Amino acid sequence: MALQTEVWIQDIQENLFYENEFLNLAIDHSQYIVNKTVHIPQAGTLPTVVKNRAELVADLQTATDSEITYGVDNYTTDPFLVKNIEDLQISYDKRQSLLGRHIAVIGDTIASNTLQTWAINASTTLAIRTSGADLGIDALPHATATGTRKALTKIDLARAAAIMDKQKVPKQGRYAIIPTAMFYNLFTDAELVANRARLNEDMISKGVVGDIHGFKIIYRGEVTMYTDNAANNLRAAGSAEAATDCAGAVLFSQFAVTQAIGEIMVYLNEGEARSYGDIMSAEVNQGASFMRPDYGRVSIVQGYVAP
Repeated sequence: MALQTEVWIQDIQENLFYENEFLNLAIDHSQYIVNKTVHIPQAGTLPTVVKNRAELVADLQTATDSEITYGVDNYTTDPFLVKNIEDLQISYDKRQSLLGRHIAVIGDTIASNTLQTWAINASTTLAIRTSGADLGIDALPHATATGTRKALTKIDLARAAAIMDKQKVPKQGRYAIIPTAMFYNLFTDAELVANRARLNEDMISKGVVGDIHGFKIIYRGEVTMYTDNAANNLRAAGSAEAATDCAGAVLFSQFAVTQAIGEIMVYLNEGEARSYGDIMSAEVNQGASFMRPDYGRVSIVQGYVAP
């Protein structure tokens, strides 16, 4: 039986962002991908508004359009052995058993890199530090960390909301992706139960667990890491951790962040003699960016307490 690539690709598309559903909240630029680059036409400057205009013939303004561009990254799985591919192609459950971990790893890698792109880097105005009590070792972001970290509080989220209010970011569509190390500072068990009771099914399906100061709260194991307490520098994704690193949360407006999914490919080498089966691999192209560097994004980083 020939490889039915559309069957496997559909499975990947349906499950790629499972438990990372927040990625679907961003503006979708998939249709604008050209040769692994996203090209977005952007309107020029806003028009001038005059109150009680005295001149009946106003000066003409010329709108100069610009373009937002960003690259699309390539994600591939290591080749893996497939037995009885004919059976797999007619059984969704068997395909999920085989592909599940591979899709989950790709999706989680894409999500981590996207959050890295959406996070604020090297800013003392758009990246703010937590201001709560010293949590001791309970808030350390990784096993080799030294010092302690301050708790995330509702006041910190209020500070982030005030930043977005000043930027005139719409109240609707604000989200906060918070790492586990910071999340449990925010809610009591009773508050979590009460919050969930107020959420509709659509919000629950996106992973939302609560709402604070207009931010829909979503949490995951890790979000971002920061290397420097003063400059708020992002730790490069996948790089070695340092003792003073601090966990970070990404807060965004869904009207300010973007992503694009490119081509998904599945490859098969049939009848590999060395492996006594078929060898398969998968490839996904995805990119992410934001509409403006100073709009609709705030990071909250753990406050560091030296040992």
